[in-house]
This record gives sequence, C-alpha cells and structure tokens, in this order.
Amino acid sequence: MKKTKALKVGLWLATGMVMLPAVAEASGNVERTALSVPKAMKILQGQGYHDFRKIKVERDDHEIEVEARDSDGQRVEIEMDLYTGKVISIEAD
Repeated sequence: MKKTKALKVGLWLATGMVMLPAVAEASGNVERTALSVPKAMKILQGQGYHDFRKIKVERDDHEIEVEARDSDGQRVEIEMDLYTGKVISIEAD
C-alpha cells in the first residue's frame, strides 16, 4: 500500500499536478506558487469550457490567458488569476 501511495505522489509531482502551499520568507513576504497549465485546464473544464486552443501564462500580470469554447460552443478568451484560478474576465473571441 505504501508503494502505491508513494508512486501516486511521485507521479503528481512529476506532472506538476500538485499545488504546493505558500511559503513564508524570512522577510515576511509570502511566495505564492503558480498554477500549472494542467491544473488551470482542469479548473476551466469543471466550469464547462473545452476545446482549448491557446494557453498563455503571463507571469508579469499574474494571469493565464486561454482561448477555448464555452458550454454553448462559442469561442471565448478567458483570463484567470495565475495563483488562485479565479476567472477574471471572459470575452467573446
């Protein structure tokens, strides 16, 4: 049982599917961990988006920009927060 659990954790880490907790630095600043692209896609799929065409990570703006289709099949451009996964805006593409 332990080998299976260790293997699963190892696979999650290798694929970047695990979000690590925020780490406090000695200066008091909090270093946040960005979402992985697979995690961002999974969040959006859970909200009904599909057919992902373009995914762009904008680290300077703390955003992930995604071109996809919504649940009605319409092409949209989605901006989501790089750290929380919260959808910031949705525009028709």
